[in-house]
Amino acid sequence: MILSNPLGLLALIAIPIVIAIHYLQRRAQVLPSSTLFLLQKTQKESASGRKFDRLMNSISLWLQLLTVILITWIICQPRFLKTNSTQRIAIVLDSSASMSVFTEETKVKLEETLPELLNNAEQAEYWLHESNPSKPRLYHGNSLEDLIKTIDNWVPLDGASDPTHALRISRSLTGKEGALVYLTDTPKKSIAYNAFVHSIGTPTANCGFTGISFETRDDQPTWKTLVRNYSDTSQTRTWYLENDKGQRTPERTVTIEPSKIISLSGAIPKDSLTAKLVLSADKFTLDDTLPLIIPQPKNLLLHSSSYPPFTALTTSITSGFTNTTTAPTAEQADIQLITQSELPLLTNNAICFNNSAVRDSTYLRANIIAEKHELVADLNWQSLLIRDVPSIPHTESDQVLLWQGTRSLIFLRPIAPDKQCLIFNFDITLSNIDKSESSVVLLYRFLNGIRNAKPTHEQSITETGQPLDIATQSITPENPLTIEIHPISNLPKSEQKIITKTYTGPFTLKAPAQPSYFFISQGDTKILSAANYFADTREADFSECDTDYLPASNTATAVYNHTSDDPYWRYWILLILAALAAAWHYTNKHADKKPEKTKVIY
Repeated sequence: MILSNPLGLLALIAIPIVIAIHYLQRRAQVLPSSTLFLLQKTQKESASGRKFDRLMNSISLWLQLLTVILITWIICQPRFLKTNSTQRIAIVLDSSASMSVFTEETKVKLEETLPELLNNAEQAEYWLHESNPSKPRLYHGNSLEDLIKTIDNWVPLDGASDPTHALRISRSLTGKEGALVYLTDTPKKSIAYNAFVHSIGTPTANCGFTGISFETRDDQPTWKTLVRNYSDTSQTRTWYLENDKGQRTPERTVTIEPSKIISLSGAIPKDSLTAKLVLSADKFTLDDTLPLIIPQPKNLLLHSSSYPPFTALTTSITSGFTNTTTAPTAEQADIQLITQSELPLLTNNAICFNNSAVRDSTYLRANIIAEKHELVADLNWQSLLIRDVPSIPHTESDQVLLWQGTRSLIFLRPIAPDKQCLIFNFDITLSNIDKSESSVVLLYRFLNGIRNAKPTHEQSITETGQPLDIATQSITPENPLTIEIHPISNLPKSEQKIITKTYTGPFTLKAPAQPSYFFISQGDTKILSAANYFADTREADFSECDTDYLPASNTATAVYNHTSDDPYWRYWILLILAALAAAWHYTNKHADKKPEKTKVIY
């Protein structure tokens, strides 16, 4: 039972008032007498009038007290719990990686606050979600104990995200009468969907790796990384490097001043496929280990026809663009350099140039306009000088990238579903294209697109959760894609757990959410070998974390849904009226029969 109007308890103050009234005595009537026989009939009475003497027990007293108690009961509006009443409670946990430091605080806060949100219901129905709506539900059930145990296996790994969508889903589950709770580590000024917001974070000292780069010196691969101190106090850490053969460098000590960054560098041991940099651990462990693998982009093979200007151009491309080499034959090449005479027979990716025989022509004077396309985005072509030579006619399937007046200067021509040709519709020997920076960027973008689409093996460094765009053959149940994940662990290789995932249809591919090595293959073809590290510096910074509470606007709706009013309140009103009538009756009856109090003077 609950009282929906606790102020009604103030009505009980009438009880001592009624009792006090019954303590008062009547004033005695003075009757002169010359005899003493009446003294035997008199009782000791108050001589001075209405003052406290002793409580006179009477039926009217008890009827009046009963009336006061019944009136108080009705004013308090008592309500009784319904059988099997259920309160819906949805909890949304901030899934950002920084919350991994506060999992114990999360469990304690839930144990403290969830029982208070029952709103007098007999039991609760819980939903537990992450703020990332793409993540599966963590828990749904009626046991608070099981919900708390779920937190033990919860590993938040996302970046900063907006919880609004997850809150909307949770509110749709609880309805208006249900309770919605959002737990985070950073205080919020406001939040949607009338949620209770508990901030459970505290400023925490953290140091971690923030990035990696590689160089080759004297045929020896070297690495360079940055270590950042996110706190406002000086921090001392030790670090070492360990390769895939278990060889480890001696531990070294570094001291990082408040909010500063230091650089570390060194060489990767020869014949090492992978390695890892390990920083002495703090509370936030995701950025304390940096896996390494020497990047090896896909090699692009280039073949050119016998057109004389192509000799110098081929040398410029292979020397200026990394991982680009010449191919002995056109069949072995990933891309060809051709003239317009070779276009009709083209079956491969290519770059085509106009080799007009006209040598004495005027320069084109119209304005140069670029179409909206990723290959020419943000490039300035106004310094390009081109002579007016016979044009290569473009077709409806061609996509023009650059215009000068009505003439198409550069356009793309599809050759096959996965092949295309970049056509320069002017004679490069009669232009200043070799001095144009925009043309270099255009060639780089085009070659890089072909490189990315080439289904061959590469090694790279990735960030946790990074979307991956890899070139594969059609993924089918007969030709699936396999991802093998090796989590970072200090356990011996024989004890390390390898995670294998197989995909047989379309899917969105992302790097693992935790630092690791992972390998992607399709059948017997290796596609990608990668080292995956945590790089979200926003989540590694705990300076804005704090403890706070933002309440929701409570309503009494849930109380009325889970309880029922007193079904006998009408009878209590009748009983009050009866008690008042009886008290009035007994009071008047005794007033008529009882003699006046007397004071005898003799």
